[in-house]
Amino acid sequence: MRHKIVLYNPRAVFWTMPLALIALASALDRDKYEVVIVDGRLHTTETLLNQLGDALCLGVTVLTGAPLRDALEVTRAARARRPDLPVIWGGWHPSLFPEMCASEPAVTAAVIGQGEETFSEIVDRLAAKETLDNVPGCALNPSASASASLNPPRPMRDINTFPRHDYSFVPVEDYFKLKGQRQLDYISSQGCRFRCNFCADPAVYNRGWYGYTPERMVGEIADLWRRYHFTDLNLQDETYFTQQKRVAAVAEGFLREGLPFTWTGTLRADQGRRIDDTTFALCKRSGLRRVMIGMEAGSQETIDRIQKDIKVEDMWLTAEKLLRHDIGAIINVIVGFPDEPPESVAESLRVARELRAMSSQFELAVFYFKPYPGNPIAERLRAQNYRFPVSLEEWADFDYIGSGNDWLSEAQQREIEHFKFYQRFAYSGNRSPLRWPLQKLSRWRVERRAYALPLERKLVEWLKPAQALS
Repeated sequence: MRHKIVLYNPRAVFWTMPLALIALASALDRDKYEVVIVDGRLHTTETLLNQLGDALCLGVTVLTGAPLRDALEVTRAARARRPDLPVIWGGWHPSLFPEMCASEPAVTAAVIGQGEETFSEIVDRLAAKETLDNVPGCALNPSASASASLNPPRPMRDINTFPRHDYSFVPVEDYFKLKGQRQLDYISSQGCRFRCNFCADPAVYNRGWYGYTPERMVGEIADLWRRYHFTDLNLQDETYFTQQKRVAAVAEGFLREGLPFTWTGTLRADQGRRIDDTTFALCKRSGLRRVMIGMEAGSQETIDRIQKDIKVEDMWLTAEKLLRHDIGAIINVIVGFPDEPPESVAESLRVARELRAMSSQFELAVFYFKPYPGNPIAERLRAQNYRFPVSLEEWADFDYIGSGNDWLSEAQQREIEHFKFYQRFAYSGNRSPLRWPLQKLSRWRVERRAYALPLERKLVEWLKPAQALS
């Protein structure tokens, strides 16, 4: 008789497939465990609760913000339905706040970082009715531990040693419908070797990085395409273009297999500078339609302060290569770092505007810096008595995408919000007669920083309110 494991993905406003839960489910022994994945975006809480009657445990993947709020509510409801049920949390929030998460009365243990081995050991212990003491890579609720609540760390493993991800655990066609396109999410690497001092990734993976071999990646994706016939592949890696040789081999594999989909991937500006035109041309032929680049800032002084380890000219050189090969880009910008001078913020917007104007296929995403633990900037702020949320409920209210922060004036925030709105239209490739007047006016406003009496913005936002992103 197999033990039943229920995994839950909390509600969120995006439709990315629950890759972390697919990875956990795929890593468990099929002869010993039956795994059911319930997605709060697709199913009701009652659907989840009805699965728990004979379950060995419930696993929940947890992101900071609104998903954390849903995770708390569902976890507490599950514990009320079955007081004896072990509940295991994993994901970004427990990895950064393991003891806080494990102190929640309804949570039995919190997995830190890479979860495949740790979760497998936890469920094996539960099946054998053993304690979770000394399971590496997790924190334990004090009531579940006879010793220390924070167990020893678990070394990061090469992801090539883990089994293939089995997408049959989730209703793939339902995600296609919700996305409005046949787009498959996939992750081919884990971690990031870089040291950006505003990012939590180095704290979780200790700057480790492992990527699938090209042979494994091409073989898996070819099999997935033959099964699901997706038209676009969304690579969710932190930095997909880390190794040029690997990227080229994968692109050659896509072409060799005759795979007819387009694809997107993440790219650092310095990687774009180093990757040669031959590789970009190969990627384009294999279906690359767009990359996502973290420019972060337009001021070299700010780039150096946040330890991004790129040069401003890297962004220009990369943009020119993308333009030559007809590849689109989403360029991410962060404004309002602590003590960032107004001139730096203005320079970031200027550089972003000029990059945006290079191609209608280039898009901008402008974010406000929000301090999040696990990095040097946050530790400096903590030393300066900056108040971070101190409970799970407070972290559930954390909005890492919303407007404004503590280091920008109201005037700066107004200009940034105007810029974010008008740049969307100013350089759009949509040349329809109805949009043309708005495009002309938007470009005039952006290029002159002239945002007085923004009546057209108020009208557009009244007709089509912006969707919440977090």
